[in-house]
Amino acid sequence: MSHVITEEEIILLRERVRPYLKKKRYAHTLAVEKEAERLGRMFLPDKTEKLRVSALLHDITKRDELEKQLQYCGTFGIIYSNADLLSPKTFHAKTGAALAARDFPDVTDPEILSGIRWHTTGRDGMTVFEAIIYLADYIEETRTFPDCVELRDFFYDGKERSGDGMLRHFTETMIRSFDLTVGNLIAEGKQIDPDTIGARNYYIRKLGDPDGSRDQ
Repeated sequence: MSHVITEEEIILLRERVRPYLKKKRYAHTLAVEKEAERLGRMFLPDKTEKLRVSALLHDITKRDELEKQLQYCGTFGIIYSNADLLSPKTFHAKTGAALAARDFPDVTDPEILSGIRWHTTGRDGMTVFEAIIYLADYIEETRTFPDCVELRDFFYDGKERSGDGMLRHFTETMIRSFDLTVGNLIAEGKQIDPDTIGARNYYIRKLGDPDGSRDQ
């Protein structure tokens, strides 16, 4: 994709994605788009439209059961392990990125697809773009889960910082998000995706590096 995404394309995309989503998921998706735009204006103002596209497409395979997810893996050549089968909720990030590339080639590019790909687990070396989609999904305004409310309040209570202080707060928010996720998985006796551990460790390293917050 080489052209600049227009507001008209985004408005049209909202309708194009509707058939892929259940009613409640569609409302969530619109809220993630809104949050991604808000975060984008803070951290990546030149990529706000691309962030909105990634947000609108991030859950397009979320409603599909594991059997269908595995069919997507076969269709798109997505490699998965037996360990992945213990975390079935993570499949939609992989399959969603692949399906978005196929069904929406006119509005996607590698950066937009990477936002979709990593919005659930995170990864070591996350880009700011990927982190915005991840965080927008977590803290969008319709989320009422206690962890989502806690993280949303934590982030916006500190958003008045400026410059490097705001970047540090963003890093701190990402760490807290992974702490909450890992804590819940431990409490539920569930597997922790290695990419989530890698993501948390990445932001821990950044927090300890005086200049690290500038390299997202």
